[in-house]
Amino acid sequence: MADKLSIPLKFPFKSAAGVQINSLPITRLKRKDLTHAQGNSKDEAAMEDHLVAKMTGMTLEDLMELDIADSKTLSGVFREMVDGRDIAAFLGRGAATGTEDAAV
Repeated sequence: MADKLSIPLKFPFKSAAGVQINSLPITRLKRKDLTHAQGNSKDEAAMEDHLVAKMTGMTLEDLMELDIADSKTLSGVFREMVDGRDIAAFLGRGAATGTEDAAV
C-alpha cells in the first residue's frame, strides 16, 4: 500500500473550530461516497464539494474557506482520482516503490 498523501496548503487557514490547517490528507473515495453526494444534491458543483470534503476530511464550512489556489489543487486531485490516475505524480511526487497507477 502506498504512503498516505497530503496536500500542503499554499495559504493555510484556521478552521471554524479554530484549528490551524496547514495541509490536507487525501483519502481515496468509494462508490458509496458518490451515492451519498448525489443524495445531497443534483448540482454537480455541490456534489464535487461534498466529495472533496469527504476526500480531505474537511467540513463543507471549512472547505468554503480555502484559498482559490488551494481549491484548484484539490479539484485537480479529485479529477485525477476519478480518472484513476496517479495522484502522487499529479502532486509532483514519485509513486511509492512497487505501486502502480492510483495506488494512493
